[in-house]
Amino acid sequence: MVIYPIPAEVIQARVQLVVDQAAKASPNTIAQDLQAVDRAKSAAIEATLANLDTNEPPLVDVKV
Repeated sequence: MVIYPIPAEVIQARVQLVVDQAAKASPNTIAQDLQAVDRAKSAAIEATLANLDTNEPPLVDVKV
């Protein structure tokens, strides 16, 4: 099983969401927290793809 590290920004956004949910914050605040989690995930994926080395050989060799 491969375990991928979770960026700190995503963890921080998730923690803020849980804190606001526990405090029974307004639905608008919860929605903003959900958007923050989604933006943090998207930014992490984009950063990972930007740093991807395309010169590496593929891990799977597909022959048709």
